[in-house]
Amino acid sequence: MSVPVHHPAAADGDATGADRGDPVLAALSAALASGVIVEDGRVAPEREIAERLGVGRRAVRRALDALEAQGLVWRRQGQGTFVSAPPSPLAKRLAGLASQTSPAEIMEVRLAIEPVIVRHAAARAAPVDVDGLRRLAERSHAAQTDADYERWDRAFHRKLAETMRNGLFLALFEALEAVRDDPVWQRMREGTRSPDRRARLGREHLAIVEAIAACRPDAAEEAMRAHLASVGESLGLDLAPFRARRAP
Repeated sequence: MSVPVHHPAAADGDATGADRGDPVLAALSAALASGVIVEDGRVAPEREIAERLGVGRRAVRRALDALEAQGLVWRRQGQGTFVSAPPSPLAKRLAGLASQTSPAEIMEVRLAIEPVIVRHAAARAAPVDVDGLRRLAERSHAAQTDADYERWDRAFHRKLAETMRNGLFLALFEALEAVRDDPVWQRMREGTRSPDRRARLGREHLAIVEAIAACRPDAAEEAMRAHLASVGESLGLDLAPFRARRAP
């Protein structure tokens, strides 16, 4: 059954799927949530979605791009689109912590959690995980604006947490992301990444992926520590005291 979306300008004009006012994105999100276009974790083909929503395939593709950037779906060339694990309810409950912490504290927690995540991801990643991570890293490296980089960076780090395959670590990561999603923190990050810095951060994403692809946990962990140090530097923070791996 077709469910037409009556805003062709939004589907065919300059608006992107990342725009929350995009009716195609809204309709696709609702269809995903209801499960009518998902079977065994796989999302229906773009052609079928376009027919169901009564829009063009280009509009569907843009909406899927936006959902992938949000970490809600992921794709593998030649195999299709798949749904990601839903956010933990715990993350929403902890979002209010943003007013009780600081950038330095957030980065300290990231340095405690994310190097461990990539270490385990390097040991557990399947080829499909590596493909997805590389795709997201490449998109972050190619980002032309701070907003685009932010979307793909967020999706990349969430995919890393999912690849670890540990529900508790994923919940901790989502709690951290809930704090970083606070509008105050978002405004603080705006304008902190020059084109050169975005390119550098994107290259660091690619280095993390290559270490994971090579099944090198130590290299993946060190690559993440170096990346987080660069993120801290962009915020005016000196994270050198926290970078070194602690001896047991």
